[in-house]
Amino acid sequence: MRLALSKKYETMQLRLQKCMASHVFKEPKRIIENRYIIIDNYIKRLEAKIQNKTQEEKQKYVALLAKLDTLSPLKTLTRGYAIIEQEDKIIKSVKQLKKDDEINLKFVDGSKKARIQ
Repeated sequence: MRLALSKKYETMQLRLQKCMASHVFKEPKRIIENRYIIIDNYIKRLEAKIQNKTQEEKQKYVALLAKLDTLSPLKTLTRGYAIIEQEDKIIKSVKQLKKDDEINLKFVDGSKKARIQ
């Protein structure tokens, strides 16, 4: 029994020495510093991804604004066109008009009423 106990003690002693010799016990700050470096790298990558995504969304926004500006009825009026209305409905075809119909012509600087002859 004493021999078994002595053997167990020696085994435990060896394990303790092995643990104490490991870098975890010798340099615990080094592990923490390595983890900080890893976390800093993750933060930098995350910030870069956020910045890229923000830039992409800005570009999409600008493209959509350009499309909206191109399709704007007001922009069409500034190019010299007019919007023709009859009873608050936009006229898109000559077929919608008859003789003596009253229409409203909208220009960039105002509107005028007219009669079809």
